[in-house]
Amino acid sequence: MTRIIISAIIAVFSFQISSAQITINSADLTFAGDTFRLSIAAPNPTIDPLATGANHSWDFGFLQSASQRVDSFIDEAATNPLFSFVFIDNALNPNRSNQATRGPSFTIGAFSISDVFNFYYNSSASFKQTGFGAGINGIPLPIAYSPHDIQYRFPLAYGNRDTSNSGYVIDQVSTLGVYIRVRKTRINEVDGWGTLITPYGSFNTIRVKSNIVERDSVYLDTLGFGFNLPPITTNEYKWLGSGYGLPLLQINTGATGAVTQVLYQDSARSTVGIDEQILRNLNFTLYPNPVLETFNLKFELKKSSEVSLEIFGMKGELIWQSETTLHPAGEREIRLNASELNLKNGNYLLRMLVGGRPYYKTFSASN
Repeated sequence: MTRIIISAIIAVFSFQISSAQITINSADLTFAGDTFRLSIAAPNPTIDPLATGANHSWDFGFLQSASQRVDSFIDEAATNPLFSFVFIDNALNPNRSNQATRGPSFTIGAFSISDVFNFYYNSSASFKQTGFGAGINGIPLPIAYSPHDIQYRFPLAYGNRDTSNSGYVIDQVSTLGVYIRVRKTRINEVDGWGTLITPYGSFNTIRVKSNIVERDSVYLDTLGFGFNLPPITTNEYKWLGSGYGLPLLQINTGATGAVTQVLYQDSARSTVGIDEQILRNLNFTLYPNPVLETFNLKFELKKSSEVSLEIFGMKGELIWQSETTLHPAGEREIRLNASELNLKNGNYLLRMLVGGRPYYKTFSASN
């Protein structure tokens, strides 16, 4: 079943939905073959995701689409043969999956991560991410979550609350010289129900708040040391409707409550002159390396995003942290001064957070 959103229907028929408390089950979430058009709205101070409760009315009709993308869910067997073997839809497979969707490429140090597929299993009990597959410097590598990331437990009803612990390990020390361990804790709470208004229409929904804390451990053989990085906290506010698959609206915030991402289901809006968002590598470079007195960070943003920087020493201690600033789309360059950052001779790890997603670069200082 393919749920393709047709703009003409919305343009001709406007409607209002009387508020009623609903329950979300497996049939209301995504399946292989589903396609969704999502609008990405630029974060602004008027967006407040905190207000909620029983029989609540959320009016986000003021949101404006800055760009769009199309998310498609495919059968797990339609991905890389190695990935489909690991995540085969078989009752005996502990990592059983019945759908997959493409994820963004990214960079960790000297390693390029591309051809990413996220794998999911939608069952009567839950909707969960079972793992992902990616090409690491061109080598296909399936990574299973252990335990799985349970995103929703069914039935979802007002007042429900649950916790899910998940994580995965990338152990490629012998081949690529890198070891990464990721642990996540997800706390879900259905904290509201009522009517949601977006530029796409008016909907009967429940609201799910997810608090996610991710803790990363990194070991890089080229430097000969590893350490735990400070946790990354994300809050997801998701409005779900009966039979709509993906959230009708999702607002993400960081640990401080600042809005980092706004997505909502939408129709094609060719009249506003926007392009579909194409997920791609950040093209993140640091030069010169080794760092002398000054050095530069160069990267390219597909859309306006909040960016922050952190530099860690050999023992994992935080050396320096920037403020979070909003950067416009396009090629960006940041110049830093090693003396002002108190960087002594030695090796360092730089983490750049773009819209809450981490990117890593290793470098050395020689001054």
